[in-house]
Amino acid sequence: MNQIPYNKLQIVTLTKKHDLTSFNSTNSDLNDFLNNCALNDQNERVSRTYLCMWERSITGYVALVTDTLEVHAVDEKDGIKNYLYHKYPAVRIARLAVDRNFMNRGVGRFLLLVAIGMAIEVSNKIGCRYITVDSKPESIGFYEKHNFKLVEKYRNNDFPKMYLNMYPIIAMMQPKESKEKSER
Repeated sequence: MNQIPYNKLQIVTLTKKHDLTSFNSTNSDLNDFLNNCALNDQNERVSRTYLCMWERSITGYVALVTDTLEVHAVDEKDGIKNYLYHKYPAVRIARLAVDRNFMNRGVGRFLLLVAIGMAIEVSNKIGCRYITVDSKPESIGFYEKHNFKLVEKYRNNDFPKMYLNMYPIIAMMQPKESKEKSER
């Protein structure tokens, strides 16, 4: 199938008005979360779920929560020199799923980019340097392809923890003159 142009995809916050019955990913736990937990978790301010829409179809979703990441879990080059605390603040991708009818059409990558964009927005307001995810084993390659790193300590867990250092992404987004000032 052809990739869906990103300008045809829309992100909306989950509400009780959405009919979720047609959504069907290849993972029953992800389907169950969307249908039975996501709205309640959102109402309880535990997570926030965003639906990816194409025309009138739910193509996928991403749920985000706050998190922390142990300082010693981060590669030295990704860490902050002389950081005084034991954990870094992070945004966690709690769930990311694509409907089976829209797999391999760019929806997963689009949702990941949306999550990264939202995490960058958060980091501009309250300070946050990392994005984490407890990946399903079959999704590790997807996240690695998008520069997430596996935390060695959790390699053999059922859902290995991975992280993305947003600092290089944010640095690349700076206007050229801002970069030159910060290098002085």
